[in-house]
Amino acid sequence: MKKLITSALPYVNNLPHLGNIVGCVLSADVYTRFCKKRGQKAIHICGTDEYGTATEMTAIEQNLHPKEIVDKNSVIHKNIYDWFEIHFD
Repeated sequence: MKKLITSALPYVNNLPHLGNIVGCVLSADVYTRFCKKRGQKAIHICGTDEYGTATEMTAIEQNLHPKEIVDKNSVIHKNIYDWFEIHFD
């Protein structure tokens, strides 16, 4: 059986905190690892929510374009997930 495991899209208007990690990506990462250890074909995918009002409001507050906020924070999100050894396929 093939499994496609997804995570809730984290907002990238700000830095992630432990609640984001636990609530969005950690459980899916653990479940994907569990499935793979049992010999099941599983992949874990996730994206980011880049188009929300929160991102636009943060950009306005910082006098930046929303893409600048997203580009900067997406890298930070990835680095934090890497530090926690949360992996996406």
